[in-house]
Amino acid sequence: MEDLGENYVGYNDQIVRATQFGLRSLRMGKELKVGHALTVEPGIYFIPALIEKWKRDNTNAEFINFDKLTAYYDFGGIRLEDDILITPNGCRLLGSKRLPITVEDVEREMSK
Repeated sequence: MEDLGENYVGYNDQIVRATQFGLRSLRMGKELKVGHALTVEPGIYFIPALIEKWKRDNTNAEFINFDKLTAYYDFGGIRLEDDILITPNGCRLLGSKRLPITVEDVEREMSK
């Protein structure tokens, strides 16, 4: 969607991008229709320089516990991706195998 311009693909005159922290990065606000294919990409990234800037500027302080975040500075981040197809009854996963997503599945995979 980035190549097409997500503001044109995911939004229109009636459905505009949110400005709220945590929602403004969503790329698809339009109603999903049968036949649409898209990726679902939940992720989290811990970027110390950015977190320190937010803390200094008191940015989104009502949402963030800055003191707890320091424990994750060395973690980096993770993103999971699923390709899905919208069907008449909901959606279905595209592809033959889903990546490990639960803690148990990830730990089992990492121990191999």
